[in-house]
Amino acid sequence: MRTMNVILCRDFRELRQTNAFRIMVIVAAVITIAAAAGISIVLSRQAWLGEEFARPVLELIISLVAYYLPLLILMAFIWAFATLPLTKEKINGNIECLLATPLRLGSLWIGKCLAIFLPGFGISVIALLLVLLVVNLITINPATGYLVLPIPALVTGFIINPLLFFGLLAFIVLFSLANNPEIAIAPSFIVGFGLMMGLPIGIATGAINLALWSFTLWYFVGTVIVWAVVGYFSRLLSKENIVLSSKGS
Repeated sequence: MRTMNVILCRDFRELRQTNAFRIMVIVAAVITIAAAAGISIVLSRQAWLGEEFARPVLELIISLVAYYLPLLILMAFIWAFATLPLTKEKINGNIECLLATPLRLGSLWIGKCLAIFLPGFGISVIALLLVLLVVNLITINPATGYLVLPIPALVTGFIINPLLFFGLLAFIVLFSLANNPEIAIAPSFIVGFGLMMGLPIGIATGAINLALWSFTLWYFVGTVIVWAVVGYFSRLLSKENIVLSSKGS
């Protein structure tokens, strides 16, 4: 645990000093403000907002926000920081220097994953909370007298989505350490674009309802499968594989 914290703190310190990290924070802030203001303004102009039949529509809107806002932020952090820093460390020999210390490979792996995941997760939680509070307290509650917070969608957005993307990140970092970083990131592109395009189609056809527990359960099963794949391939994490991949073998 102690050595993992050393890797986590060092990598996070280097990450937050980059221009890419500052840009990511600014973009997340802009998206949050735009989502909160845009949804509130659009809803406030709807004559049906205070009607009882509007509740399923409001639940759908809040569910979409709860799902897609964390997804976009976490996916952006993974694609921006999961492979390039590791590639640079391999080139300049930092990874081989770390392997010469008593550092455990598991600590190296998880420490690097957490250094990328925790900032993205923290920003996504803050962004989602702000949008949900603004839309509900300023627009929905004054017109309807209640808050729209579908629990299944919140569980998916706050818990299961982060677990899924942490699993994807763990897979990418694992393959970046033990193999080719360019190959490692390919599965995350497939999953990311699949979710971004597949879910809207499912929602439009009525096959998927983000506000139901059935979707949350299905999504959790998918997350478990991702972690099972990560566990299976964790056997690739060895000093020999890391050193050979650093030398381009």
